[in-house]
Amino acid sequence: MRDTCVQRPLYSPYVEISLDNLLHNLTRIRKTLPREVGVIAVVKDSSYGCGSLLIAETLERSGNVAFFAVARPVEAITLRKFGITLPILVLGMATEEELRYGADNNIVFALNDLSDIDRWESYGASVNFHLNIDTGMSRMGLLPSEIGALIDKLNTARGIRIGGVFTHMANADEPDTQTVARQLEKFRSGIDALRQGGHPPAHVHYGNTAAFLRFPLSGCTLARPGIALYGCKPDPAQEFGIDLKPVASLISHVVKMKKLPGGTPVSYCGNYVTPADTWIATVPLGYAHGLPRYLNGKGSVLINGTRCRIAGNVTMDYIMVDAGATPSISIGDEVAAIGTQGGESITPDDVAVIGGTIGYEVLCNLGTTIDRFYTRDGKVVRHEAGVIY
Repeated sequence: MRDTCVQRPLYSPYVEISLDNLLHNLTRIRKTLPREVGVIAVVKDSSYGCGSLLIAETLERSGNVAFFAVARPVEAITLRKFGITLPILVLGMATEEELRYGADNNIVFALNDLSDIDRWESYGASVNFHLNIDTGMSRMGLLPSEIGALIDKLNTARGIRIGGVFTHMANADEPDTQTVARQLEKFRSGIDALRQGGHPPAHVHYGNTAAFLRFPLSGCTLARPGIALYGCKPDPAQEFGIDLKPVASLISHVVKMKKLPGGTPVSYCGNYVTPADTWIATVPLGYAHGLPRYLNGKGSVLINGTRCRIAGNVTMDYIMVDAGATPSISIGDEVAAIGTQGGESITPDDVAVIGGTIGYEVLCNLGTTIDRFYTRDGKVVRHEAGVIY
């Protein structure tokens, strides 16, 4: 059921976010975790394209989240100003001003380099941090061999205290991988060194979605679900034994119906040629809104619960759809490029598989210029207009 009091745009695409599905996913995640392990919900990069404000608020109100994680300080600051109260971990770099704001607003920062300690001390700022140990991702964080030097710095540093330690599993989604065991060995060695050096972390976390779905969490106080919260799998081509529901739908409507004879090329480059007399439905939805070009001639959309093939190339603002010789489709009918109609669904993972990519990318590429409608119990609870300029 949809709230008929709120009008979705008829001639423009939009994203619909199901907060019910978000809470369903959180419940399923919670059931997979040991009771003593809390949830640090990853809401970075606008909650993977779903919009972090109402997502974070909904998760916080559920009572099943202990922490949030974001990529940049501006995300944490925005959440605080929106009214989010739970602790927030910033995974990236921060300026002096951002560190000072964080000290007064329960924002925790990641220590990713030994020079961070010197820089923080030069500011005279009070910093609560989680140490990122690089155990095999080769991205951010200290190497295990640098932990001794960190302990020396912490022994003399003022106002800088370790609140947690974490690492990131690089290949936990690979079946039968041995990399997780190797990374955990390095991680636990680093934690032991911190404890022996007089700096025991209160929080320990390494369980990203693939890790906690595939491996038992040992010695963790927190798990870090990201993509699973939004209803996608770490690898869309694999099964992970959890019942997830996609949070985001990408919706538009039919704006034109045109009957074409067989042999007519459709869209740029004429890569699609009508095999017989057929009706082409034009839909205002394209790669500017998050529908990837790799769906050219391969992808489908749902119209009235029926899968219809995308005819030819996806353009910036439109797709053309082969509706068949005798379609029961009219101008104004809803089109789901991602979403559910009747018993049929197209998920972000389905779209990702066609392009040989992952649901993360599909979600993050949802256009910010189009409106977002957040629903709860079938009714729109928030409407956010797209950013046009």
